[in-house]
Amino acid sequence: MASGRALDLACGLGHNAIWLAQQNWTVDAVDVSAVGLSLADQRAETLGCRAIRWIAADLDDFSPASATYDLVAVFRFLDRQRVPRLIVETLRPGGILVYETFLRAQMTREGNQLHSISFTLESDELPKLFPELTVLAYEEVERHDRTVARLSARKFL
Repeated sequence: MASGRALDLACGLGHNAIWLAQQNWTVDAVDVSAVGLSLADQRAETLGCRAIRWIAADLDDFSPASATYDLVAVFRFLDRQRVPRLIVETLRPGGILVYETFLRAQMTREGNQLHSISFTLESDELPKLFPELTVLAYEEVERHDRTVARLSARKFL
């Protein structure tokens, strides 16, 4: 899939949203921090990325239309209660989820800045949060700066 509509949840400073826009995706980038979104918008403007709509919203209250996005991206964020359902509902049939977030081992790393184990995954937990999706790839990776689980999955319904 080369382009389409993408949703970047908990986008932070917008690095992934900007990259997606540079790859010809039309992006809705959502984050709770208006300050972070303002900085992301400034960076996007400098880079000439105009295909991004920055949305200041708490994911507890954010409700996009069903079957809207071809791609949903989530990086370094975990909400087991609301976000999996939101993702499944907002993906179009054939849509792809790309998700990367921290594993429990992150808590023991030097320089770890996470404050609660509840923001980390147990081994093999991430695919189980999306039983409605078909796993395309899953891996658990220890990088020089983080320990993460990575999932790509497709909605076939």
